[in-house]
Amino acid sequence: MSKPQKEQNASKVQKDFAETKSGQTSCCCQTSSCGETSKDISLFTPAKLGVKAREGLGSKKTLNIELLAIDLNTCERCAPTSANLKTAVRLLTPVAEALGIQLKLQEIVVQTPEQAKKLALLSSPTIRINGQDIAQDIRESECKSCAELTQNKTPINCREWHYQGRVYFAAPLPLLLEAIMKAMLNIDKPPVVPLPLAKLPENLQKYFKNKKQSSS
Repeated sequence: MSKPQKEQNASKVQKDFAETKSGQTSCCCQTSSCGETSKDISLFTPAKLGVKAREGLGSKKTLNIELLAIDLNTCERCAPTSANLKTAVRLLTPVAEALGIQLKLQEIVVQTPEQAKKLALLSSPTIRINGQDIAQDIRESECKSCAELTQNKTPINCREWHYQGRVYFAAPLPLLLEAIMKAMLNIDKPPVVPLPLAKLPENLQKYFKNKKQSSS
């Protein structure tokens, strides 16, 4: 598919996405703390978008989406971020198929400081698309749920998300939809390969130093 055709399809997706902003249901980050209502996502269906899987495509291009987190069960920021990311991928899969793109989602629970350095983890949770962090900067605040993961309830900070003038404790669905759609438009851009860290940020050092040992 030519770039103009991709842009035309993406433009229609963006138009349909904009129309969802009029609908309101529950909190879009699946927590009770941000106070922001979610967007009506009923328009994100193949019938509504008017897209069909194309036949006779050559090999598809892959958009690698990664979620890196220190925990996906206890953390009240990482878990709903994971849920929202899975929803975003599910909603945009028909669009990606129409563009000849495969969305590949991988979740990585970072267990050790060595693994964190190898993955260049600067903050938890982190979402990367083709190696690029979707957030422009790193902003954190205390996450009480992650303190429960330490031996002595050590205060630990987790990432917070700033979107359209609001602060969210979990990545909101509209932010994720926009990030993935933007990446699909730039699918030909070379992926980024984060370089391993020589030293972890102080917050992550503190977490791994005080992390509870697994009972297994």
